[in-house]
Amino acid sequence: MWINRRQAISAGLTLLPASRCFLGRSDASFWPEPDFEEQTAESIATIKSGIEWLKRTENRQGGHGVDIGQPEDIGCSAMTGLALLANGSTPSQGPHKLHLRRIVNYLIGCVDAMPKGNITSKSGTQLQNKIGRQAHTFFALLFLSQVAGEVNVHNRVGAACAKLADTVVKAQSPRGDWGQESWAPTLGTVMGWTSLRSAHFAGFKVGGSPEKTAEHLMKQMNSNLVRREHWMHTLYKNATGIRVLYAMGKENEAVSEEAFKNVIRLVKTDNTAFNQAGGEEFLAFHLITETMLQKEDDDWKTWFPIVRDKMISVQNKDGSWTGHHCITSRTFCTAAAVLVLSAPNRYLPISQR
Repeated sequence: MWINRRQAISAGLTLLPASRCFLGRSDASFWPEPDFEEQTAESIATIKSGIEWLKRTENRQGGHGVDIGQPEDIGCSAMTGLALLANGSTPSQGPHKLHLRRIVNYLIGCVDAMPKGNITSKSGTQLQNKIGRQAHTFFALLFLSQVAGEVNVHNRVGAACAKLADTVVKAQSPRGDWGQESWAPTLGTVMGWTSLRSAHFAGFKVGGSPEKTAEHLMKQMNSNLVRREHWMHTLYKNATGIRVLYAMGKENEAVSEEAFKNVIRLVKTDNTAFNQAGGEEFLAFHLITETMLQKEDDDWKTWFPIVRDKMISVQNKDGSWTGHHCITSRTFCTAAAVLVLSAPNRYLPISQR
């Protein structure tokens, strides 16, 4: 019987042999049955209203703007696509298949027209200012590599992924990061790593140095822990790094253990990270949720019910989520929130261990 990649992931099947694992673990074990209610009727309804709002940001060219009625934005389009994939649709199946096809076609067009060294010639976008110059390249590669191999998908997805992966690799610095010019360069480094890992698991040959990335993040996180920074910096400068360190098998390092404790403490004791969140915090919650999902231990049981319910509590009545600073794009924030709430589906290939 033929099954698509999303069905394979939801069943716990690995798509590549362990010997081909890049940037971390490859585990063929099935997902265990959760011993708590991961999704509720309220969370399911919240996801549905979020997706319906996201669909209203689509433009004629198939891309999605930073808000309703705004011009296409590459990063927001890719994040919207990921949110749709996380709820079971593919470019060939599901209620959102036509939306996904249009996003794929739009991004392929962006890759075809891309200048050398970046998917866009634009500068100063919200994502670039916060995450880094290559932010849109990261998100485009992440999304396209998640649909690579699906039936009825654009026949140039493979070439597009290869081109984007090469661009991301060449942009990595000798330190292992992806530049220090943005407001939250650690978040950019995590996204650079995540996009390459996704491309690798989709079967694309990638280069880069994951070990240098992990070493760089550990140094940065140690420095941040010593300074005991503001909650905002703790979340997206420090806690997002555990996404990389866990996948690299470094979760028992002192800095990783401290980061896990700090982020659990943050969400348990304070609502500020939710009711004052910008898009970078919404993205951080998605990255950390993916890590906790894969840990499958008491941290997941503690983390997800709290984050789920607090994320639901800050949804707007129209189905969107608002960024309160920096990345204020409702499209980006809504897509990231939907990804957080949809994590228990385990449909995204990037959710594999």
